[in-house]
Amino acid sequence: MVALIEQSAAYASSRWRTRWTAFRRPIVAEKARVLQERWDSLPAALRTRNQISGRHLTHCGFTLGASYCSFHCTHCYLPKNANAIPIPSLAQVKEQIDANRHFQGPGGGLQITGGDVADAYWKSGRADELIEIVRYAYSVGSIPMLMTHGQTLIEHPEFLERLVREGGLRQISVHVDITQAGRHGYPIGRIKCEADLHPVRQAFTDLALKVREKTGATLEYALSFTVTRRNIDDVPEVIRWYLTDPQRTYIWRMLSFQPEADTGRTIFSQRPITSADVWAKICEGVGRPLRRDTSIFGHPDCNSWVPLLIARPSGKFFPLLPDDEKFQEIFGDGLRIAGGLSLVNDDAGTPPYRLAGVLFQHPVLAMRLAVQLLRHFLQREAPREILPALLRGQVHTLGLGIHNFMDANQVAKADQDPVVKARLDSCVFKGAVKRDGEWVAVPMCSMNQQTWSEVYDGRLQDPELLQQPQVPAFSEPAKMATPEAALP
Repeated sequence: MVALIEQSAAYASSRWRTRWTAFRRPIVAEKARVLQERWDSLPAALRTRNQISGRHLTHCGFTLGASYCSFHCTHCYLPKNANAIPIPSLAQVKEQIDANRHFQGPGGGLQITGGDVADAYWKSGRADELIEIVRYAYSVGSIPMLMTHGQTLIEHPEFLERLVREGGLRQISVHVDITQAGRHGYPIGRIKCEADLHPVRQAFTDLALKVREKTGATLEYALSFTVTRRNIDDVPEVIRWYLTDPQRTYIWRMLSFQPEADTGRTIFSQRPITSADVWAKICEGVGRPLRRDTSIFGHPDCNSWVPLLIARPSGKFFPLLPDDEKFQEIFGDGLRIAGGLSLVNDDAGTPPYRLAGVLFQHPVLAMRLAVQLLRHFLQREAPREILPALLRGQVHTLGLGIHNFMDANQVAKADQDPVVKARLDSCVFKGAVKRDGEWVAVPMCSMNQQTWSEVYDGRLQDPELLQQPQVPAFSEPAKMATPEAALP
């Protein structure tokens, strides 16, 4: 008992030391330097007051991980031979992580992805390897997020618990929508609408709560959701489902709606939707108009995002950022002065202390922001629970947004299309790829259009990879027989 008390006291002391350091040095010098380099590289027209890239982040990185996936979805952006490609070695993945870290600086988001890496590493008997990948990403200063359809984690929760306990995993992006074929108990031909998948979303919510209780870790999700002609009218219902229970939005901290792109092995809608269509449905789900360009990430044609502030325990919500011109000026000043501030959650709970530290160092900015936000909450008819909950610290945010991938034929013609070229040049979703012995950061749209195939060719020519354990029945998947009802 005495040892347990001493251990608990040491842990509490360590947390407060970490918080104090976060308050004293809220912005890392290396991060500020990398951000400035990114800002200088942006097209001049995109260096606006509300630009996040080069102020708050360089870009989100990703690994070129295991390409295997047990699902056969109607909208898959990988090449057709993805399941026939060997898993990269642990040394290769660590080298990719190091390269991403170099481009992003400390605290950069890093998606652990490829195909479905949880699926691949579990089925190949290499679960320990994925745990080490997550742990290593943290060790070099990146913030890993595991990208998955989650079926393996639902069926083997002990694997998720190990990823959290031993790897330190705190963020997962779970893809759930009716384009997916392969989720046990939910055959694609029988799913008529997104509400039919709410039990799946609830199962993941319950799983996170159980893992949190067992480990004490702040495990959080993001929802990844492909929007097609078939399910676009269901987007408001999905948003309302999350907003009806603040416990859900406390676990699922971002809902990312991604308009379908004609790339990879996608079965494209005959009447393609647009990002404007999706944004209108997001506004319908929230129940109020939302400005798409309060902040922009890279190119405005690629990303739209808005944070909601949610009060606990009532669940009442309100847009966090004002959309008037006066706030845009203050927002721009804040990004310029304190954009390198990271608000990613961690076990020590440092985000409030980092924020307090940067505001303490810039009191005039802090006062301007406080006045403007107070005016926003009082004049824009915010629910009365919002401000008291904010003052008590009983609030959290939910990010709602669009990530708009480009069609393969658009990317192929980038040299002839200045808009497409600007989108690629300002991309905020890039992974490190080695070419001719040197690492370069490649936009995901370019990966989908051609680079995945180049990476796959290199792995197929590496005999050492084939000697390592692979997923049983390691081969190219058969063509999926998709019921007519499942087509977009």
